[in-house]
Amino acid sequence: MLGPPARAPTAGVLIRNAEALETLERVDTLIVDKTGTLTTGNPAVRTVVALGGRDEGEMVGLAAGLERASEHPLAAAIVAEAVRRGLAIPPADDFQSETGRGVRGTVGGRQVAVGTAAFLEQMGMATTPAAAPAAELAARGETVVHVALDGAPAGLIGITDPVKPTTPEAIRRQEAGRRRSRMVAGDGPPAAEGGGPA
Repeated sequence: MLGPPARAPTAGVLIRNAEALETLERVDTLIVDKTGTLTTGNPAVRTVVALGGRDEGEMVGLAAGLERASEHPLAAAIVAEAVRRGLAIPPADDFQSETGRGVRGTVGGRQVAVGTAAFLEQMGMATTPAAAPAAELAARGETVVHVALDGAPAGLIGITDPVKPTTPEAIRRQEAGRRRSRMVAGDGPPAAEGGGPA
């Protein structure tokens, strides 16, 4: 093989046989995962909103203490934000995780929950006070994380994962080559659209 197929291995593409290459020619839609493919894969906190006069730093530090025990990709962003702010990050006890919903436990003697609005509601908390600011963050393309302290909503953390600089051009090239592009993401539509290519 000469020409572009010969360059494929240097671009990280493995073509196993000629049949695979012929199949690729018939592909009309490219489906890609957002996180780490179209975006940098390095989520970062963009916005922190404290509710009801709560201390923003305390909320971030306690959330980070809980998230330090989590394996969720957004957890590292919250911990990094606490470190960036020079906040104390107390260890978590009684850590519990509900996949796709959130985490809860005791941090510094306080009951802390971090996750979706539905997760807090499931624990009997009214998230109405957070609805308007949460909608604003989501409209800006941020993934909204709710934080509760001692059984009451305490605030929101908005997280973004920047689009790679090469993404818009890569999508344009695919579409110029008669291929549509579609994105899959674990975020809600506003955050996914905010993280998608321009």
